[in-house]
Amino acid sequence: MNTTQTLQTDFQQFILGQRDALSMHKHLAETPGLGRDARLDIYYQAYRLRLRDALSEAYGKTHAYLGDDLFYQACATYIDAHPSSYRNLRWFGDAFAEQLRTQFAQHPQVAELAQFEWALGLAFDAPDHAILSLPDLAAVKDWETVALRTSGSLQFIPMQWNSVAIWLALNEDSAPPDPVSTEQATTWIVWRKQLQAHFRSLNAAEAQALTQLGAGMRFADVCEQASENNPEIAGEIGGWLQTWVVDEMLVEAVEVVGT
Repeated sequence: MNTTQTLQTDFQQFILGQRDALSMHKHLAETPGLGRDARLDIYYQAYRLRLRDALSEAYGKTHAYLGDDLFYQACATYIDAHPSSYRNLRWFGDAFAEQLRTQFAQHPQVAELAQFEWALGLAFDAPDHAILSLPDLAAVKDWETVALRTSGSLQFIPMQWNSVAIWLALNEDSAPPDPVSTEQATTWIVWRKQLQAHFRSLNAAEAQALTQLGAGMRFADVCEQASENNPEIAGEIGGWLQTWVVDEMLVEAVEVVGT
């Protein structure tokens, strides 16, 4: 390893907290003004501030909900535990919500709020793809063998707290409601429609049907299973399908042969 490579490796290890400042002195000349430790600390702190800014950008409503002190403490813990491995800082916060689930275990709505925010970002950044239209459905020849592929932006989030209501209030710069939980989790979906992230809650039957479509099940089998499990909703499936198409949740109709 040449001198430049050694310097780069040592400096990276220092920035990541894997090497102390004293071990870096050999790379630095003494100059008037700031000492070597102070100059090193500028880079050490700047790296963390940039990562903290990335987390704040991805989790703006969570930041607002926690306030600066608690949010920055959470960021510091996350940065130490998850050194960035991404070239694009957009993806740096992928495990932040899971950390908050442990760090704020007494306040589960915090992690749910963060999970919801991250899902909104993922929906917006999902790859572009063709959208299934109502005329495409009219062209389907055999509904017994067709499967309907769901959008790559579509995500399912079980939520037991009023975290979406908290997000909506924060989005309007209003005081968030007090956290309230439900006995059973509610399934929320997040997806992209017309270049914007959208979200809504689903009842259990619709959530199961849409999940099964996403897993590749034929539409006829989805309908049959939904009717067997909930005979009273058999007449609703056609309405669900139209809604899924109009809301741009489906991307392709493909024939699936066999079981």
